[in-house]
Amino acid sequence: MSSAQWDGRQYPYVYGRELQIAPGLKLHTEAAERIDPITYEVIRHALWNINVEHGVTIMKISGSPICAYGHDFNPCLLDERGDFIFFGPFLQYLSSATSSAVKWTLEYRSENPGIEEGDVFLTNDPWIGATHQSDVTLIAPVFWEGELFCWVGNTLHQWDLGGTAPGGFNPMALDVYWEAGCIPPIKIVERGRLRRDLEEEYIRRSRMPELVALDLRAEIAGCHVARERIKQLLARYGAATVKGVMRKLQDDSEKAFVRRLETIPDGTWRAVGWVEWAHPDDRHVYRNCLTLTKRGDQLLFSNEGTDPQAGTLNCTLVAWRGAIMAMVSAQMLFDQMFVVEGAYRHVEFEVQPGTLTCALFPAAVSAAPALTLLQTIALSGLVISKMLACSNDPELRTEVQSCMGAPMYPIAALSGVNQRGAPYVSFLLDPVGAALAGLSWRDGVDTGGWPWDLQSTMPNVEESEWFYPILYLWRRELPDSGGAGKFRGGNAAELAFIPHGTDRISLFTATGHCAVPGPGLFGGFPTSTTRYTLVRRTRARELMSAGRVPDRAEALDGTVELIPPKAFNIVQNPDDVFLMSWASAGGYGDPLRRDPEWVAEDYRQGRITREWARQAYGVVLDEVGAVVCSETERLRLEMRRQRIGREPKPQTATDEPEARPLAEGLKLIQGWIRCRYCDHPLASATENYKLGCLQKQFPLQEANPHILDPKHYVEEAIEWRHYYCPECGALLETELARSSDAPLWDLQLDLG
Repeated sequence: MSSAQWDGRQYPYVYGRELQIAPGLKLHTEAAERIDPITYEVIRHALWNINVEHGVTIMKISGSPICAYGHDFNPCLLDERGDFIFFGPFLQYLSSATSSAVKWTLEYRSENPGIEEGDVFLTNDPWIGATHQSDVTLIAPVFWEGELFCWVGNTLHQWDLGGTAPGGFNPMALDVYWEAGCIPPIKIVERGRLRRDLEEEYIRRSRMPELVALDLRAEIAGCHVARERIKQLLARYGAATVKGVMRKLQDDSEKAFVRRLETIPDGTWRAVGWVEWAHPDDRHVYRNCLTLTKRGDQLLFSNEGTDPQAGTLNCTLVAWRGAIMAMVSAQMLFDQMFVVEGAYRHVEFEVQPGTLTCALFPAAVSAAPALTLLQTIALSGLVISKMLACSNDPELRTEVQSCMGAPMYPIAALSGVNQRGAPYVSFLLDPVGAALAGLSWRDGVDTGGWPWDLQSTMPNVEESEWFYPILYLWRRELPDSGGAGKFRGGNAAELAFIPHGTDRISLFTATGHCAVPGPGLFGGFPTSTTRYTLVRRTRARELMSAGRVPDRAEALDGTVELIPPKAFNIVQNPDDVFLMSWASAGGYGDPLRRDPEWVAEDYRQGRITREWARQAYGVVLDEVGAVVCSETERLRLEMRRQRIGREPKPQTATDEPEARPLAEGLKLIQGWIRCRYCDHPLASATENYKLGCLQKQFPLQEANPHILDPKHYVEEAIEWRHYYCPECGALLETELARSSDAPLWDLQLDLG
């Protein structure tokens, strides 16, 4: 990490740095070098099951919808120095913060107050061991025969930890002092006893102290269960054998990671995202850049080009690193049971401090997971996909994906007095039903979840209505919302509700992607955008009294009010209907190369409309949804002709045996980057291939029927660029950029 080094407060631990630990703390390091295969498999799966039981314990005790549906938690198992053994199969990016918390605690708490048997430490400090203040990390040492054998830990999103905004997200925060307080690691449980003084100090700041106290006990119980299960394992098999299994897990993960890197040429891959509104009424967009460079068996991730920290858009280095490693785990260690330590040994992070993705204290960071952090996960998936597309391993190329759905989580926070007369505060969890991205071999799944949370579940409408004083009018998937492509991105959804059992609801929003969508990949179209709408003084109750439940915004009448991405203290009255839709997933590949019969099936299943089939895919459907083949063929030829302004060359080329694939529409052969469809040379291997393409610009609204004119939200003009093969008219890549920006050099090979 060349631009920011470990200092105990601003930056997380740098891999390979020797920790400074108090001499009195003995670490267990003895590990058996030879373990028979059967014993290894038994212990490996036992450790995995301990980690899963750790997570299930939290879910059973918590009672929080955020935990049960959003899976906004994750347990993990770490060795004596805080290096990972297992992530849990829940919210992946939280786990990286746990490692940082352990290493910080070893270095700064081992002498005073000391680390002892039965202790549990708590922190929510985003510059030490959390993604934002609401994500509370607990870590517990596991001792065996007087030596610190390993650590168990978990992170769980808490309901409310104080600050000036209910629920912890504050779109108006000027700095961290407007938000819930940052707690460096404290010993919340000492030698097996919960510290009452610290617990009372901790829950005193909350608007919902009983629920926070329950969640705290859920985390402590999870650590206790995991610690006791590990001790049972040590008693049965011996500490050296169990530690040997842990070391082998880490080493095997490293071997798998390096083996995959060997199939990929050295190079650099880039992706850019845009996030709007650093604070209410800002009306500007900010650039989030992610660069991935491969050199031999090392990966380097950089945030070079990212805008300076601003308002509420910021995340810390701890969070940024965790976001990246969530996708490294999902796309490159998919067969390693979330053992990500092997990758950490070959990944470096080079950051520019004081930027959106490496914010310096005291920047406001409470909205980080919903905004810049989640967008960084999406960008990580894109740069890793661009790299994997260059692999000569066909199996590895199946992990290539476009931009995931809900690339910024749309925070719509509710607070007030519920139908039982008690205060409440929370945010809607429906966008957990995010759309899955288009892959290199199949469509994305509509409202399918996230690629880094294998168990994400959209909440049941009736249970949400039980928790909160609301009545849903509808929740449905949105046709045409998924990014068009050879393989389309999954569709997103929309919900609408009216207050029920209360006189008013106080709302605030904290998100992005209202103006600028997430990008597509290799010619795929972008995602849709997030939208908040409040329809004032509707006829909804009148219609329901007459036995008709409105199921479309047009049936509500009323006055439509667009709510910006950062808004505070919006009052929803009894006759007002709140609508929210969230961003879909991006498409993969040129939409004109999609099988027309797949387009027809999408229409018949209600996933797209006939108009979008024609406009985006060049497919003509008759009244019953059958493909009109002759008209489709003529339309697609005319669309390619319009792309380049002349008769296109036939797309008949095939890949030569010596050609290396670089993207869906690009190949490398004899030092030249060529179009895979017609063999036209675009650039030498050391040049930006986009400079050899025909470039055109389009308004963002043409990318997706669910994108509004960005001028509703922002001042800057963001254009949607197309890069065509000048011979055959294939759409090789799309890009979202300011008019003054040079074409992004997103594929830069190093063949020296």
